Amino acid sequence: EHDDIIQWIDANIEDILMVVFGLSARPKGITTKWEPVVRQTEDGGMIIGFVDLIARQSETRIVFEAKTAIDSLGVLFRQVRMYQEGYIDGWPIRNMRFVVVCPDDTHAEKIREQRLYFLKYDPAMKFGIGGV
Repeated sequence: EHDDIIQWIDANIEDILMVVFGLSARPKGITTKWEPVVRQTEDGGMIIGFVDLIARQSETRIVFEAKTAIDSLGVLFRQVRMYQEGYIDGWPIRNMRFVVVCPDDTHAEKIREQRLYFLKYDPAMKFGIGGV
């Protein structure tokens, strides 16, 4: 199911960005990359891990972390905070918006309180033509 979530994000990235960030216009020129490496320093260094997906538009980067379930908020927050100390392709993750995607939205508000974004994974979600 994890790959299903990432495929859904990738296939609907423009609509998802409109929903999560309340955009009034469809973003253009979005590229995505699955499982980019998170490194310790701007110019490389040790591998910290891999985020699930990154979306790019010009100088803007948005990180997505897909979860099939959230068993522990502490584990999730430690993972996110560790990534936020790293870099993807030389870009600091701490300057990127970070979106957690999960089918269970029980912890959505607590996640948002931590200055992260949350989107409920729902493969039946219908996006309107041109976005929401």
